[in-house]
Amino acid sequence: MPHSLLRVSPAMLLAVALTSLGLAEEAVSPDAWPRFRGPNGTGVSPCTGLPETLDAESNLAWKLECGKGSSSPIATGDRLYVTSYNGNERFVQCLDAATGTSVWKQTVRKLRVETASNPNSPATCTPVTDGKNVVAFFPDSGLFCFSAEGKQLWHADTGPLHAMHGIASSPVLVDGLVVMALDQLRGSQLVAYELSTGKQAWSVPRVDGLTGAYATPSIIARPGAPSLIVTCGPEEFCGYLAPTGEKAWSIPGVSNAPVTSPLVFGKSVFLCEPVRTSTTSISLLKPLDANKDGKYTLEEGKRSLPMFRLMERIDTDHGNGDGVVDETEWNAAFGGFLDKGGLVAVDLGDGAKAPEVRWTYRKSLPYIPTPLVLDSVLYMVQGGGIVTSLDPQTGDVFHRGRLSQGGKQFYASPVAGDGKLYLVDTEGRLSVLKAGKEWEELSSTTLDEPCYASPAICGGRVFVRSAKALYAFGCTKAKPAL
Repeated sequence: MPHSLLRVSPAMLLAVALTSLGLAEEAVSPDAWPRFRGPNGTGVSPCTGLPETLDAESNLAWKLECGKGSSSPIATGDRLYVTSYNGNERFVQCLDAATGTSVWKQTVRKLRVETASNPNSPATCTPVTDGKNVVAFFPDSGLFCFSAEGKQLWHADTGPLHAMHGIASSPVLVDGLVVMALDQLRGSQLVAYELSTGKQAWSVPRVDGLTGAYATPSIIARPGAPSLIVTCGPEEFCGYLAPTGEKAWSIPGVSNAPVTSPLVFGKSVFLCEPVRTSTTSISLLKPLDANKDGKYTLEEGKRSLPMFRLMERIDTDHGNGDGVVDETEWNAAFGGFLDKGGLVAVDLGDGAKAPEVRWTYRKSLPYIPTPLVLDSVLYMVQGGGIVTSLDPQTGDVFHRGRLSQGGKQFYASPVAGDGKLYLVDTEGRLSVLKAGKEWEELSSTTLDEPCYASPAICGGRVFVRSAKALYAFGCTKAKPAL
């Protein structure tokens, strides 16, 4: 692939992403952050004038309590949207992005019980907007579409679901459709609904993973051909035709239980999942062995619904179905995970042939944060505050180093704009890096609050959600929200 194809400006990325999502130009702002990880999930904003530090003392525009949840905020123009939950109620809230004041708030009810392993929750999935409609997904309530004015337009129930840790994939928009990847232990599917009506357009089965998959799809626009929905799931990386859901191609053996999203950049897609070099130990089940007899029964597994579903899957598909999971069955199941994964660069080609793997980087990799590419440098962050920059053309490492306040875990994906990277760890440490092959740390501050949601960038501000509040950082201050 010519190196020039990798030199894509943030503005060009935004234009491609908006075209891919089928968004009307008049409906979104030029610097919209319309879905999980921004334009087409790239994590990159065209905003300029972004701050070099995220500091509550010097450049906090506003802060407000936004309810429980780990979904990321999204924004377009002067509107900011965020989801949350409390008890049996789930909320979709629209805020004034400049001041944090509430514009409207809608409440929907929990319909059933669904699994959600911490920090996953009923409000983990990030909403998506085209500027006219806002679509939010709650696994225990379904898919909801609201107008920009807050009127509920439709509801589609997608359950019941059979996930291990809960559904964490967020909805995406493409060509007038709302698409969800519902990867589970049973009944996995990629499903599309008409944005205008909520009517199901199509549903296609997907491979059921041993422990599920949790990645949000991305979109590839193809002039003169149907858009592609690309997803990374158990056992394979796939492309689906947006109009029908037909599987166009598949690359096997590059994933097991992915959490990171496929990163589309030019004519490449980057996948990321740690390579498994050894099987998971069955000692993971020891806390469930109530009578301490060394046998792990499905009945004992019911003490933990996620583990029960895993044991049930192993007993049925890899065992003898006797209601007991032994070490041989356990190892047979997890043996299928070996030697898969890595940071994988996939060439999309020109449509005349199927995509193919160009290179794979197999060293220490993040499991949850999705990488990003900015100005022809690929970045990834992982536990311990280790940041790696690589050449997206070859996979060669430019620089690998540790943040000055490293040592913590990262669930939030990095985001970038204006030549800066913004990182948030699980304990609320906010780090800003100067982008470049030899990246530099510009600042490090802390909220002293747990953070699991990926930040959003819009209107010259960086929005950070903690377990307690939503923060708006920028180079100018506004009156605090009431």
